Amino acid sequence: MLRYDAPSPYDRRARLAARVRAGSLDRALIAGADIACSAPLQARAGLLSSRPARLALADALERRISEVGRPGPRMRMRVRPETVGGAAPALRELAALLRGRRPLYARGLAMLGELLSDGTGAFYARPGGTALEHALVEIRAALAGEAGVAVADLPQPVHG
Repeated sequence: MLRYDAPSPYDRRARLAARVRAGSLDRALIAGADIACSAPLQARAGLLSSRPARLALADALERRISEVGRPGPRMRMRVRPETVGGAAPALRELAALLRGRRPLYARGLAMLGELLSDGTGAFYARPGGTALEHALVEIRAALAGEAGVAVADLPQPVHG
């Protein structure tokens, strides 16, 4: 695992690729690609786990919580208050983890970045669904380096 305070061992080309190809490299990390096989993947993992990147993710989570109940720009898609409100404690806990010093795996950081940037994802899911809760469980597992949690293994809502 790369530490966020380690000096950058990557060449200039790999660091540039890590920024220019961020989306495709993040998708590769999410899919479980081995960072040892690619200098750009190594550089992207280092960038994702850097202190500034982790703080930016934590800030974005806290912004999602604070957006609940506030009017926003008309042309911007708003998070669903019912979805985010129910997950607020888990989101705050995740933000605190990101602000901490504990090393986190790049796969989980990439998953979190995708969750935050996907305008059709779990933050915008229909009320009453469990998409956000499931995504947060998967992200927590990935941040800890666990192989993953199948959605079928998660508690399901009781409808009645």
